[in-house]
Amino acid sequence: MVRDWKELVAQKRADVAKQLPQEWRLPQAILDTVSAAADISVLDVPTKCGLLTSKELEITEKYDAVDLIAKMASKDLSASEVTLAFCKRAAVAHQVTNCLTEMFFDKALERAKYLDEYLQKEGKPMGPLHGMPISLKDSFNLKGIHATIGYVSFIERPAADTNSPLVDILLANGAVLYVKTNIPQTLMTADSENNVFGRTLNPHKLKLTAGGSSGGEGALVAMRGSILGVGTDIGGSIRIPAFCCGTYGFKPSVNRIPFGGQVSPVADGLPGIMPVAGPLAHSPRDLRLFLETVIQSKPWDFDYTALAIPWHPVPEPKSLTIGVVLQCPTWKITPPMLRTMKTAVEKLKQAGHNMVMLEKFPSFKAATDLSWDMFDIDNEGTGFKNIQASGEPLVTSVADLYTPPPGGRKDKTLDDLFKMNIKQLEFRRDWLRVFMENKLDVILAPGSHKTAVPHDTFRYPPYTVMWNLLAYPACIIPFLKADQTVDKPDAEVPDYDPQAVDGAPCHVQLVARSEQDEELMAAVELAAKALNA
Repeated sequence: MVRDWKELVAQKRADVAKQLPQEWRLPQAILDTVSAAADISVLDVPTKCGLLTSKELEITEKYDAVDLIAKMASKDLSASEVTLAFCKRAAVAHQVTNCLTEMFFDKALERAKYLDEYLQKEGKPMGPLHGMPISLKDSFNLKGIHATIGYVSFIERPAADTNSPLVDILLANGAVLYVKTNIPQTLMTADSENNVFGRTLNPHKLKLTAGGSSGGEGALVAMRGSILGVGTDIGGSIRIPAFCCGTYGFKPSVNRIPFGGQVSPVADGLPGIMPVAGPLAHSPRDLRLFLETVIQSKPWDFDYTALAIPWHPVPEPKSLTIGVVLQCPTWKITPPMLRTMKTAVEKLKQAGHNMVMLEKFPSFKAATDLSWDMFDIDNEGTGFKNIQASGEPLVTSVADLYTPPPGGRKDKTLDDLFKMNIKQLEFRRDWLRVFMENKLDVILAPGSHKTAVPHDTFRYPPYTVMWNLLAYPACIIPFLKADQTVDKPDAEVPDYDPQAVDGAPCHVQLVARSEQDEELMAAVELAAKALNA
């Protein structure tokens, strides 16, 4: 007998609730203020709730990952202290943003104890990530932990019996894994809501989206319940949560970071735009720590899909030639983002960088249309069959973006795929021309035409998916905030609501050519310094 989907969800939510220690639960007075309609920030809840000690607040607020790892290596702090602090802060973050899917705090504390003993016995850290708590998007496999990826039909699947290759690499380098984070149904919208775990809220303003599909990571990192998290990105799924929640987010080139061994919402072997894994963090040097550590671990020995391209040091450039895509005529950006982009251009120019204002470049709307056609090449509709298998309904953002037209969805043919591949190559050709003719090091562009917006209104991500289509690495740098007193309504951008997004984080995006992740990382460090981000 097939169980009712609501019964499965009720049981799963009860199981997850048991993972939250009673002594780490927030007072009801705080919980009563939390809702998807609340026009409040919860960023200060960890500091004010009284559940974290002054030392735990210092650990989770004062340092980045590079600092904490150095302090653990010198025994100024123990892995056990650091892990406990982040477990508690993650528990608090979850109660006000609904950012977690799995909590395995006991396992994390056992691991931290082992790492402390290892350091004492061996006289050296296990690796460059020794003792560092790292959060994972729900899709990654970790032995003994479930990965439902927001599908009710996946709830009764057994817990993972193997690790994703990236998980093995993180553990081999001394990381502590302690939580998995929320995602959207199908993993293909910018609103991290599903029927299994519910909706993740933006800690800057609960009524706004936290982004997707790595939205749980975005919210958790913004709350500093994690300061180094791992997401994935096929259309913007690292970068959208990063800019919605005011963090850094780095989308690497395809297969530089091992992606294999995850639970997938789509058919195995699906061609087209390839997903990647990458970090969300609070500082450029934490991004570098993650990228260097993983790639220097020879991921091609762990994952047969990973490219055997060693990390190569790049001399720090004194100045950059930066091509600027202020906005695309086919997709206007909102006033807060336009102000942010213009301010960034001026600051980078003042810092001595050569800013080239690009007037001619491929259409972001055409790239978005092509990308969505490529995402829809599975005639079997595997992602939707996973929904139908339990009888659960589509969540709002999925129904909005993926409900077939009145005449029904037209099956794609092999000839259609060939034509899409040709168009994709034409985009690569045209962007190469832009880079070479202007002698560019990187491109500065918006990561989105807007900031975080009210739930279920984000829809398409033209300024992120372009770079997935090209397989270019790209990074979000948090910069400025929306301000309704200066960002006035614009008739050309009718869906901009100054009051709704007031105070939402703004950002810029840096982009490099394929496999130039090292060059992009160096550029991000320089740009962040100039922007004081």
